[in-house]
Formats: sequence, C-alpha cells, structure tokens
Amino acid sequence: MYKYIGLDAHSSTCTFCVLDEQGREIDLTTMATNGRMLVNYVKELGGAKKLTFEECELSGWLHQLFNKEVEELIVCNPVMNREFKRAKTDKIDARKLAKLLRGGFLTPVFHDGSKREQLRSVVSAYQDIVEEAVRLKNRYKSVYRKDGKMLRGSAVYSDESLLDGLENSGLKFVGGHIYDMIALFEKKRQELLKELIRCSKQFKEVALLKQIPGIGDIHSAKIVSQVVDPRRFRNKNKYYSYCGLIRHKRISGENQYGSARGGYNRILKSVYKTAGQTVIRGENGLRRYYDALREKGTSHENAYNAVCRKIAAISLSIWRKSAKYDENLVNAQAI
Repeated sequence: MYKYIGLDAHSSTCTFCVLDEQGREIDLTTMATNGRMLVNYVKELGGAKKLTFEECELSGWLHQLFNKEVEELIVCNPVMNREFKRAKTDKIDARKLAKLLRGGFLTPVFHDGSKREQLRSVVSAYQDIVEEAVRLKNRYKSVYRKDGKMLRGSAVYSDESLLDGLENSGLKFVGGHIYDMIALFEKKRQELLKELIRCSKQFKEVALLKQIPGIGDIHSAKIVSQVVDPRRFRNKNKYYSYCGLIRHKRISGENQYGSARGGYNRILKSVYKTAGQTVIRGENGLRRYYDALREKGTSHENAYNAVCRKIAAISLSIWRKSAKYDENLVNAQAI
C-alpha cells in the first residue's frame, strides 16, 4: 500500500499533502524549508511512499534529500500541470500534486543527481552573465544613438575614448558607468569560462563532442550539462524534439491546423543553431552536406535546419557509442 505525497516547495516553507491508496487525505501540513525537518517528516510517515514536486530552483536539492527516502520520486513539469490548477494556495497545490501522482497524470522532468547534472549550475551562471552583458552592450550603444551617433561593431566596447565625442554631458556620464560595468562583466565572464572548462574536463564525452565542427568548449559543456544521459532519448527524433529542432503538426480529424514546437530546451536549441551557422560558413563535411542539399533545390532555411539536426544527431550518436567524429561518414551522405 503506497502513500502518495504531494510537495509544494518554496524557499521559506514547504507544504505536504499525503493521500492513501483510496485517495483519502491522511495529512496536510506546512513546515519551514529545513532539510532535516523535511526528511524526518517523510520518514515518519512509514510504509511505501511515492513523492512528487514541481521543477523549480530547489528541485536539485530536494531530489538529493528524498531520492533514497521514497520508493518513487517524480520531479514533474509545472507547465503540464497548469490545466489542473485553478485556485492557487500552497495547500491546494500540494493536494493537486498528490492526486495527480496517485492518478499517474504527471509529466516527469529528468533528474539523476549526477555530476553532469551539477555542471548545470556553472553553465547556468555563465549563460546568465552572457545575457546580462548583452543587455548592457545594447544600452551602451543606445547612449550613442541618443546623441545622434550610429556606431557598429564590437570595437566600441573596448575604446572608452569614443565617449569624448558625445555632446550631451549627461549621456557621457551614463555611458562611462555602463562602460565600466561591461568591463567588469567581461572579467567575470572570463572567470566563469575558466571554471566551466575546468569542471567539464572530468567528462570524457566533452572531448568527443568538441571534435564536431561548430562545437567548442562552451557548447560541449552545455550539451553535457543539459542532456546528462544520452540513453534517455529512444532515437534522434525524440532528441530533435527536446532540442526544439522540429515542429509537430496540429491535426484534428482530417484537418491540419499548422504546426508548433512542444516544450523544448532553449539552451540546446541555441547550441545547435549557433553550431549550424558556424559550419555553413566554413569548409568541412557538414558544409558539403549543406551544399548538396542546396543543389537538390532545398531552400537555405531548410538546408540550414537539416545541418543543425545533423549536428544534433552526430553529438547524440558519438556520445552513446563513445566514438570519434568521422567526417568521412558525413562526406558520404553529402555525396
């Protein structure tokens, strides 16, 4: 006989709802978010237990806390649960999660607590600082635009003397502060990049992935941190969907209502799209594959997307097989 536990977790408090096999509510309680208290509560319930909570900032820590304390642990996708929730309180959320767990209606999010998954924190920090730096650079160029000056290229971010050409003293003051912040962010980005490379070196698949054209230190670390285990994808098409590289048809009866992407990993989509742009500008087997598609009449957009999917398929395959990248195979497909 299982007990079904729904957990609504927040940084300050956690709310548990416990159901029995018949769906009767055994307990509904809220307590402080304290690791020892949370584990003790679950232990004291006794018997066989299944527990679920939604993917959030605490999910990695909660997974480590409860993974060995219950018979089944599901970290579920909050996006897929929206249609089941109307009124919103912590107790209602915990109760809904427990009922969805008992009914088998949850969509799990992959977690295994491995070092590859822990690499995500460094990758996430690097991603955040890059995005913030881009925002700062956009604001910095807008300072010049407000003064009627249109500057292009990246040299503007390394030449502070350009600020002397601004006629508006207020804009010059603001521009100087933004310039200093950009320099600080770049320094921190370099520090995070070194840490990212250091952390990723412990995984042999990183060296294998870096052999693929368009995949370097940063992209390989991102792939490893997001995929964690390539065996969780049954085939390359499932992986394409996870990476947002294909669209799904929307069909009702005999009518098709366009297409849409399902929930996908935005980091991986960015990795493969960027890698695709890199390889079609170079000289390699993947570029020849792109040229072969174009010669057959395929549009640039479709050929480019095919190259992105090819890179994704290759990365998944060589990681699974622990094999080296073989450009001869790509050349043969191009021919």
